[in-house]
Amino acid sequence: MGFKDFFNWGKSPVSQAAPKKEVREMALTIAQEFTDRNRKDIDGWRQHLRAAESPDDPRWYGMQDTIEDLILDAHLASVIDVRKSATLNHRGYVRDKTTKKELDEQTDFLNKQWFFEFLDNALDSVFKKYTVAQFFRINDLPKFSIIPRRNICPQKARMYLEVAGNEYVNYLEVPNVIEIMHPSKFGLINDVIPNVIWKRNALQSYAEFTERFSKPLITATTNNTAEVPKIEKSLQNLGDSGTGVLPYGTTITIHDLANAGNPEKTYIENAKLQNNEVSKRMVGSTTMVDEGANRSQTEIHEKTLDDKIALADRRNMMFCINDQLFPILQNLGFNFDNTKHEYVFDETEDQTLSEQWNIAREAMELGYEMDEEELRKTYNLPIIGKRAASNVLDTGKTPTAFSGNFR
Repeated sequence: MGFKDFFNWGKSPVSQAAPKKEVREMALTIAQEFTDRNRKDIDGWRQHLRAAESPDDPRWYGMQDTIEDLILDAHLASVIDVRKSATLNHRGYVRDKTTKKELDEQTDFLNKQWFFEFLDNALDSVFKKYTVAQFFRINDLPKFSIIPRRNICPQKARMYLEVAGNEYVNYLEVPNVIEIMHPSKFGLINDVIPNVIWKRNALQSYAEFTERFSKPLITATTNNTAEVPKIEKSLQNLGDSGTGVLPYGTTITIHDLANAGNPEKTYIENAKLQNNEVSKRMVGSTTMVDEGANRSQTEIHEKTLDDKIALADRRNMMFCINDQLFPILQNLGFNFDNTKHEYVFDETEDQTLSEQWNIAREAMELGYEMDEEELRKTYNLPIIGKRAASNVLDTGKTPTAFSGNFR
């Protein structure tokens, strides 16, 4: 396929002029390397921290490998999904900066799979410190590729071709690149890395304890030394059946070690404590993913997430979309202009439809005129027009409530 055919932009109403020059995808120049999947410990994590904040040659691949390994933890992944969903499931739209009127054409253009995938990757910067994406145009839709975080040095805006090599590309000098940075020093996951490591160690120790002591120790006592080999063989063949044939006079003793030292409190309670610490850092509470929480507490903490924590995430995403994404879309030939258009999240959806209707009805009772089309669309009302006002009979008298029905 030729260059001209590759950039065949179609006839989309949002499409305008195509870019004049093809830009190579940076991610394709990166050498394929293995990710470190060895068991993580606190000492290794501290070494990766020192490497990431080195003033001379900061390298983040160790830190990002640690994050990618620990994010496999089910609880950590769950609370991350809850926090991201508070933004991803919140309706957003494009509006005119001057009139504040929603722009259907631009909003529909963003209401596509590519945009929600971009938001999902952009929100990862909250947890992993940064996201770097390069945008292209294929036909009538934008395409983006995420630069592997382990190859990125955010302090110097470098993308290393090899994580420990010296060759790099300054990604800020490449066209149509978005850099999304979270104000935290290393991302939120770094704050709970010790908790996840301690939890893994506790569960690993509990698994080893269970393997060793889940089946009780069985001993036999006899005065007949000649029967010891036979007794030993019988005990080995005892298995899970709990039955065996032993010589007369043999005493069997079962030693229950499974509950010795209260292993559930030693290991399981420790793991639960670490889960609680992770939840508090990510979503501000423990009740939204805790099966023991009651409904009232869950609703309060859910409101805290939506109105406080996720509100900050949505604000950061608006800055990213308006200040970085819109100029890139405009540069790629799409009908966006960040000097005239802005992306916002619809905060009115925090009110129920009934609450919104009560507000609109009170406004009409106070004499304010409402937009019929907006009422019809918002409340799904079959409005066909305004009812014509009837003239009172010229009798010089004001009709009573009853006679008013026959005017």
